[in-house]
Amino acid sequence: MAITKSKKLPNKGERPVYPEPKLISDINEVAKRYGFENTSKLRYWETQFPMLRPEKRGGDRIYNRGDIELLDEIVYLVEYKGHQLAAARQLIESGRSQRNKINRAIEQLETVKAYLENLKEVLT
Repeated sequence: MAITKSKKLPNKGERPVYPEPKLISDINEVAKRYGFENTSKLRYWETQFPMLRPEKRGGDRIYNRGDIELLDEIVYLVEYKGHQLAAARQLIESGRSQRNKINRAIEQLETVKAYLENLKEVLT
């Protein structure tokens, strides 16, 4: 995992703080949010991050809140932490995989809890 020169974080050791994203934003608004001079970086990142898929309406890219939250993470990892795109992609994918495992475990525990509550009612 190669590290390049990192941008200075706005607050020591913290992530940059962005305003609450709109429900949907066009590519120019998103580029402006991150201080990008043009939209080419966003279009390129779409080819590098398969999970980043803004909707296209009449050829225009429309980013929803989920897309922007993902971009917040990508910008943090690439622009502020200095990770290469492949490393950032792996970190995001592993985080999603971990969240999926946790969600499955929670579902299983809720099923067991419901079973035990039902069993308790039957036995009392």
